[in-house]
Amino acid sequence: MRQFNISVIGLSGTEKDRGQVGVGKSCLCNRFMRPMADDYFIDHISVLSQSDFSGRIVNNDHFLYWGEVRKTTEEGVEYNFNIIEQTEFMDDSTFQAFKVGKMDPYLKRCTSTKVFSAEKLMYICKNQLGIEKEYEQKVMPDGRLSIDGFVVVFDVSPVPNRSVEKQVEFVQNVIATIIKNKKPLVLVTTKNDDAYELYVREAEKISQRKDYKSTVQLIETSAHESINIDLAFLMLAQMIDKVKNRVKIISYQESAKSRKELLDTRSEAVTRLIRNQITDYHILWSQGSKMLSQYREWNEFLNIFGNEAGQKLFRRHMKKLRDDHLNKKLHQYLDKFALALEYMLPDISALNISDDDAWECARNYLQNHIEFEQYFFECPQASWTELIDMDEAEDETRIPFDVLETSESETVFRNYLNSVQQDKKKIGWKQQFKMLLEESGFVTPGKQLSEVRVLFMGRECFEALSEHDCQQIYDIHQDEIIEKSKQNFVELLLEHAQYFLQFKNVDIITQEDVRQITDVIQEDSRYKMLDRLDQERRVILLQHLRFIHCPIRDHCPFFNNCVDSLIEEVLSDKSASNHKSQGGGWKTTGNGSDRTLNLLIVGSEHLASDLLNDIRICTGSKGEYIYENQTYYLNYRIANGDMEAFKAIDVSSSGLICVYSNQQSFETLKDNLERTLLCNLELEDKFENLPIVLVYQPQDLKENEVEYLRSEGMRLSEMLHCDFIDHTQNHQKYVYDILNIVILSLKLTEMKSYEPYPSNHTDLRILCCIFCGDQYDIENIVQPLVAESMMVKANEHSIIIDVFIGDAKRRVEFILSSYHGTNQYRDELIHGYIYFYSAKRRSSLANLSILAAQNANIPLQIIAVTESGGVNAFFNSDICQFLITEGNALADRFKGSFMTFSADQYIKFAFYNPFLKTAWDNKYEVENLHVEESITLDSGEGTLENSVNQMPRPPPRHESYMLSNTLGTDGSGSENYEMLPTRSLNSLNEERDISLDEIYDDNNEKPKHLHQNCTESDSCASSTERRVRQQNAYYKANKKAATTKKNKKKKVAIPVQTPRVPPFGSYVSPPEIPLHYQRMAGAGGVGVNVIGGPGGAGEKKKSEAGVSEFMKSDKSPEYSMVPDLTNAGIFGAENLPEFNMNAKCLKDFEKLEKRRIKEETARLRKLQEKEKEQEKKLKRKLKQQNAKGITETTEAQFGKLMICSEKDDNIPIFLIKCVEFIEKEGLDSEGIYRVPGSRAHVDMLFQRFEEDPNTVIDVLDIPVNAVATALKDFFSKRLPPLFSKDIIKELEEIAGSRGVGSSKLNVEVKTDRSCRLIALKSLLQKLPPINFAILKYIFQHFVHVSDNSKLNSMDSKNLAICWWPTLIPIDFTDMGHFEQLRPYLEDIVQTMIDQFPYLFCGKDAFVMV
Repeated sequence: MRQFNISVIGLSGTEKDRGQVGVGKSCLCNRFMRPMADDYFIDHISVLSQSDFSGRIVNNDHFLYWGEVRKTTEEGVEYNFNIIEQTEFMDDSTFQAFKVGKMDPYLKRCTSTKVFSAEKLMYICKNQLGIEKEYEQKVMPDGRLSIDGFVVVFDVSPVPNRSVEKQVEFVQNVIATIIKNKKPLVLVTTKNDDAYELYVREAEKISQRKDYKSTVQLIETSAHESINIDLAFLMLAQMIDKVKNRVKIISYQESAKSRKELLDTRSEAVTRLIRNQITDYHILWSQGSKMLSQYREWNEFLNIFGNEAGQKLFRRHMKKLRDDHLNKKLHQYLDKFALALEYMLPDISALNISDDDAWECARNYLQNHIEFEQYFFECPQASWTELIDMDEAEDETRIPFDVLETSESETVFRNYLNSVQQDKKKIGWKQQFKMLLEESGFVTPGKQLSEVRVLFMGRECFEALSEHDCQQIYDIHQDEIIEKSKQNFVELLLEHAQYFLQFKNVDIITQEDVRQITDVIQEDSRYKMLDRLDQERRVILLQHLRFIHCPIRDHCPFFNNCVDSLIEEVLSDKSASNHKSQGGGWKTTGNGSDRTLNLLIVGSEHLASDLLNDIRICTGSKGEYIYENQTYYLNYRIANGDMEAFKAIDVSSSGLICVYSNQQSFETLKDNLERTLLCNLELEDKFENLPIVLVYQPQDLKENEVEYLRSEGMRLSEMLHCDFIDHTQNHQKYVYDILNIVILSLKLTEMKSYEPYPSNHTDLRILCCIFCGDQYDIENIVQPLVAESMMVKANEHSIIIDVFIGDAKRRVEFILSSYHGTNQYRDELIHGYIYFYSAKRRSSLANLSILAAQNANIPLQIIAVTESGGVNAFFNSDICQFLITEGNALADRFKGSFMTFSADQYIKFAFYNPFLKTAWDNKYEVENLHVEESITLDSGEGTLENSVNQMPRPPPRHESYMLSNTLGTDGSGSENYEMLPTRSLNSLNEERDISLDEIYDDNNEKPKHLHQNCTESDSCASSTERRVRQQNAYYKANKKAATTKKNKKKKVAIPVQTPRVPPFGSYVSPPEIPLHYQRMAGAGGVGVNVIGGPGGAGEKKKSEAGVSEFMKSDKSPEYSMVPDLTNAGIFGAENLPEFNMNAKCLKDFEKLEKRRIKEETARLRKLQEKEKEQEKKLKRKLKQQNAKGITETTEAQFGKLMICSEKDDNIPIFLIKCVEFIEKEGLDSEGIYRVPGSRAHVDMLFQRFEEDPNTVIDVLDIPVNAVATALKDFFSKRLPPLFSKDIIKELEEIAGSRGVGSSKLNVEVKTDRSCRLIALKSLLQKLPPINFAILKYIFQHFVHVSDNSKLNSMDSKNLAICWWPTLIPIDFTDMGHFEQLRPYLEDIVQTMIDQFPYLFCGKDAFVMV
């Protein structure tokens, strides 16, 4: 490595000699020796003090030693440089050069080839002078240096007090001296970043002088910009070393450009680095620089620009981050401000200002707004920009109010102001255009906007709106007029109800029928209005014909507002509110689990107050009482016992506490209670469920008086059916006993209120009919019914009310239904009809006329509902006047009553009392008529079995189907039908095979007893059935059950004697007098002879004084039937005046009854044992059948569903058709077999196949989910089990659900799934051929379904979950047993699907699992 000693020389001396500043020698040396930006110093002064001049840095010399540095050329050659700067130091006192001995002139000194200075230290910067020890100390080697080359500096920047000629002269002299000394040199121009062109040319002239013979190389540099510094020294080193291939001299412009590109690249890299790494404007410089120091880009930037530049860049980035955060926060505030304006200032007219001061007024308005604190907050201590840096403001979601001082917030307000004004104009234009459309008679349903556009051109509203807005409004108007026209067309069809009646029982509608209907209605404007929508008009007509043919809720034209649905909602809401507000409900406090208990304390003088004080002592000042972890808050009230006080009692969640202490207080209390609770009918119902506690507090009485009052109190408590508490016997806790009794009684009342009320225990049944679509509130009709305190909801469509009719209380069931919903009640006993119709709707009266004609022999009341206005509606509207007149005439025609009431009129229950009295008076005739109609239907050609196929279908007829009371039932006969056996009364007396529903129980698993030999006491029936028959007699034998059906586990044939049909209005003798009636008749001298054996059809004969007189003596209007024993009270002597029964006879009769009941109980027990034995026999028989497979008897048992197809291996045709339909329509149906279908559709599908095995499912319009549900029902309910119990046990063992010890299989089979698969195949081969064929067919279908699992989401796992309970029926003992077996049984079915080719098709290759 070569070592070179370089001397840097240039013009020096006093300011007069060198000018105001130097030529840049020190900066050139500094940049070369220490190129890093932080080590580069600009200021290097030459004016020193004497002490600094004599220090070790200057060392009394006029030159500086800059130290040693190593540089490398592009070729990789390294050079060491010792740099000497020749200068001239000035004394700061004389401003003249320091004199050091015999000193040569500067020109001679600077070109000297040797320098001497012992112990001279390296110079770094001017701050080093005087504090040399704080900097690096490096001594000039050997105290002397031989100069190898010179760097001559020529300053090309303009400097005051310096002429270029002086510098040129000096440089030329120096160069001449150096050349003379035969030393290499380089001419370096400095400060080129501030160069003067004239000076640059002078320097070029110097280097190009001929006498230098091209030995002087000119290099342009800039120490400040670090351009070409190393180039100058390396060039000199190569000249000294006499290298031929020297470095290329680059002009200043090219070097400056390259330098700028380098700086830009480094700056961009560092800027990108800071932007990526520093994202939080809270980071300090010390933290940020430490984070950045690990990146190369950052260190290179600092080397070039220095720490100060890096810090500057960092702080600039921090400021940008904070500004961005402020802007982001400001935009968030402005977004919230826009929302706040919409809420707080929806109407800009509230400001009432001009545009100039709008913003100021708006801020004042917002600041004074009542909701100001919801959207804004004020903080006088700091501005919103300062709040952002505070941690306390992070969770604040409101807007600082000083944000509104920014110009951006004003812009938001101005934009909002403009948008509101524009929206107002736009809304106004839209309204005008909408009104224009409504007023125009040319816009009819179905017309396009393009057809009528010419009518609106030139109108401001039309021209101002965009094409999209106009089209949108026009589409809305079209939807409205189309919907209105459709409603009008439906009204037109409903008005012609009489004409459409001919299509009720027509199964097929032909084009000729449609043409005839069209001829009748085509002249009406409501028909013509839909001329452009003929297809939709035709659809409405066909839908109406479907509704006429099958009037159920799903087909109702007002489906969404069908009366049946509205009634369910109203009754549900009203019953819930009644239950809450009446005896069963509790009043809750703010805490939903706490309840309020109201106590009414009754007692004379001070007794009530004393008891109240005791209660307060026990419950505290807040009145809190805890019972069974439930807190009750007590409210108290004291009453003196008079009737007015009792009337004002709020019975809801209340208890009545009555206290007495002596004879006088007892008599007063007893008198008040008897006058209020026992004798007053008005209050009797009100206090029926009120808990009452009678408290005895004796005070200063004799012992015999105490005992007498105690016994009298206990007697009174028995009369009131309340609790009695003796204060003397329970002095310590009597208050707690009182409260516990009240709470427990209220809980029991609340539980009873939830129990279903038996709807068959009613005296009258009234059917209230309301027409769908009538424009009045149904609640006005229902309100007087549900407002009654004794109202009980029987089911979704009926309520039961105890009401006084005449001088006795009767139980009345009100059934609320739509006009079309009355179809389901046509075979039930109805005592009266109430028809409501709208007095402004022709169709309402037209349909009412048809219904009234169908029930002409039953009392009816017609009620016309008018618009608000009462009588004025009659005189002010011609249509109303006409319809009211016609309704009145219709009522007269059918001998009914007619009434009107206004839609906004509140009516009371008394409104219906006159009609209830009429219905009660005609009850006997109506029930006789119902009996005759039932018998007529049961004889000859009119039997239900013959007539069932003649009625419209679907859905099935109500004579052979009964509604199942499920959540989905709508009360209109539209869904959830359950098959019942259909037979006449005559058929009940014959030995026969009963239907499938009588063989099987609810789960269709256990066969029941087929035949019973019935005796005269009806012992073959259950006790419940026998009591019902005794109460309802034979006139209800053929009556359809009520909609609330009770499921019976056992269904057996009940023989009923064939009745004789008497003329209407005459006495009807019962077919068989119950045993207790025979005994009563015998005791009273009435002889009755019963002829006919058990189960026979024998006749009844009575004596001359016989049953006729006895029956006629009964006061009940149902004397043509066997009286209800529970209500008739026949055991009371006062009810049997005809028999003259004394007390002894009555006791004998009661003994006979008890004996008879014991005999019947014993007989029933024997019958039940016989039934169990027969069930066991039938089970054994079925077990034998399962061992043989599906036999030919299944067709006889299960009907035509089991007819098999010979070409498909005797697969049931029902199974084949269902599978083909599902694979055709349902393979892409999501959740097939998992989503259940409608029960009505399922039952209809079974019925159709029972009627015709070749039924085509495609034409039935049945959803695929319903067919899938029917297929599952076929396997679970119609098809005998495919696996016997023995095979099911082997299946459990193969699946691994049983223990190893009890298994017949070896351990290897149980642990290896492949071995278990082989065992499963061998087990399936044990099945009977028919069973195996059916199983193979259904599992092949499962494979097709699972192959499309991407569409239907039913893979083999989901199919196994849905089907294993159906295919592998197991009697589970408990839930634990079920959970234990379930996963194994699922695995069996899934394996049979996944391994179908191997298990069923005999393929050799199978997947090892």
